[in-house]
Amino acid sequence: MSVPRFIVAGVEPGPALDLVAGALLAGLGEQRSVRPVLIGLDVPLWRLLYKGAAKAPRVVDPALHSHALAAELYDYWAEKADLVMFVAARPVLDRWEGVEGSRAVDFAQRLDAPLVLVLDARDRGATAAAAVCGVQALAKQADVAGLVVVGGDDSAAGRELMESLRRDVALPLRGHIPPQLSEQFVRQRAAATSGVRTLGPKPAQGSEQRLCAEAATYLRLDELEAIATQRGYLPAVRRRVLVPQPAAAGLSLAVAWGPPLEPLALENVDVLQAMGVELMPLNIARDRELPAGISGLLMAGQLDEAKLAALAENRELIGELAAKIGEGLPTMALGGGALLLLRRLADSHGRSHELVGVVPAEAELIEWYDRPRYVRVAATRDNPFDEGENTLYELFDLEFLMLEQESFAYRVETGGDESQAEGFAVHRCLASSLYPSFALCPAMAERFVAAMRLGGQWH
Repeated sequence: MSVPRFIVAGVEPGPALDLVAGALLAGLGEQRSVRPVLIGLDVPLWRLLYKGAAKAPRVVDPALHSHALAAELYDYWAEKADLVMFVAARPVLDRWEGVEGSRAVDFAQRLDAPLVLVLDARDRGATAAAAVCGVQALAKQADVAGLVVVGGDDSAAGRELMESLRRDVALPLRGHIPPQLSEQFVRQRAAATSGVRTLGPKPAQGSEQRLCAEAATYLRLDELEAIATQRGYLPAVRRRVLVPQPAAAGLSLAVAWGPPLEPLALENVDVLQAMGVELMPLNIARDRELPAGISGLLMAGQLDEAKLAALAENRELIGELAAKIGEGLPTMALGGGALLLLRRLADSHGRSHELVGVVPAEAELIEWYDRPRYVRVAATRDNPFDEGENTLYELFDLEFLMLEQESFAYRVETGGDESQAEGFAVHRCLASSLYPSFALCPAMAERFVAAMRLGGQWH
């Protein structure tokens, strides 16, 4: 594919990358259809991009997706975009989970994509320029096409840093976001993402997006857009996963979204859509019934705890979900989606919510993770859609307060010969707090489609 593309990556870890990525999306998205793609999943960064993007961000996960599969996913995602902006969740020279070829510089080489570096210059002097020089020395095969500086004030140390960047680094400066704006963003970011309770009001909704839009005015967007067009031509990728399947023809799938569910892991939806399944949106806060004629239901994503009441108060839909899933509607409830099927869920602030009740359990959320924790699992014979061994990941920890289930969907390896039960198999419903990738395991999607075909249409 020859779609314009570039990769933005931090020289070091920190919130400067988030601000620049959000600013690029805000600025370039006004003129083009931009598809943001994260290299590795960072949940706060994903949420920032999701709120600011016209096209929902995708994630290529080096721990799950091989180089060939990542190329196929990119080829599919780029089809309906004017520009693809990759954002590396790890610093430019760091591997994701130690995986070979997972650095941003590796992706830049494989995709023949220009690389834009982000330097956090807040409260730093000329020694910060050494980090950029180090990247240049170690990324010789990548096209490092520019630098964006975040912070860097008019103090003596700040002036010395900018002089060193001009004299010693010799990279084109593609933007310089002033310290007042960057510090405001960092404070709001900390307040929005911290799990610690703070005094006073939280930042207003959309405030981060407004700061990103303001930061975009300090970027040389025309130059950055030109950089994206300076990419090589990539030959068409032979697709093996994202292909039509005759068994999917004529099937429709209700896909849950809306408060409190944030639709994470969207490559699963892409796989089902590429197979030929028709997607029917189901807003779980607003809609009072399931779409007519559906063959299955997908409830997957992350939860916004502050909006759990939006579903809890929608008793009409809760009743219909309980009835249809109980009757055998093929259903996958993954990650936060599985939590919505519990009888009762207490959030991390102690507030309790009565939910769908298909899963005979009550639980309390303990902790959310910013990045995935990968586990090896073995599907049990009760699992309706998965077989054998698989790699899944978790993004939160919970404690069960009441549990009546006797059969479980997975056994999770915990070390040695020990394992623990996870997930529920209820009728033809798989409910798991873990997140699978259909791109990694397309047979799982195929078995789900087969169940939908067998079940026919539900009204």
